[in-house]
Amino acid sequence: MFKNRENCYLRAFEPDDYKTTHKWRTDPDMLKLLVGNIFYVSSEREKKWVEEKIFDDTKEIYWAICDNKTNEMVGFTSIRQIDYRNRNVEWGGMTIGKEFWSKGYAMAANALVLKFVFEELGFNRIYTSYLDEHEVSTAIFEKMGFTIEGVSREEVYKGGKFHNVVKVSLLKSEYDAKLK
Repeated sequence: MFKNRENCYLRAFEPDDYKTTHKWRTDPDMLKLLVGNIFYVSSEREKKWVEEKIFDDTKEIYWAICDNKTNEMVGFTSIRQIDYRNRNVEWGGMTIGKEFWSKGYAMAANALVLKFVFEELGFNRIYTSYLDEHEVSTAIFEKMGFTIEGVSREEVYKGGKFHNVVKVSLLKSEYDAKLK
């Protein structure tokens, strides 16, 4: 478990977390912000998905983001495509429950993920992507020092239209410079 002095910490998924993740992953307001397409899943399928994340962390690692004071789950995040040989990893994105938006959880959890990737795993590069109209992601990744590597034009079709996807990355050297 990684603690943050600010407002949250990361922990492994627990079996009952599926109830919360299912609520968020079926919320239309939240789904429109994600790069992936919209898939409706049953609570039973979500339960199985969370169990898979609990018992197999060899290719990807999922964490619940929890409030420091209440221990309530406020979101979740992950890393995937873990490449130990080349020291690269894909950030699987982040979901913060609507009721917890604009409370600083995303930036605090992001700092914890980066600390884990660069200081615990010893990786050199983390990369991710987001919808170009997602202004919060744009602001967060810019503030964290990520570099835009490119834009995949009209990569995702959802909500009746095509969306561009922005590809960004951060190197260990840039992370270290940002900490100073």
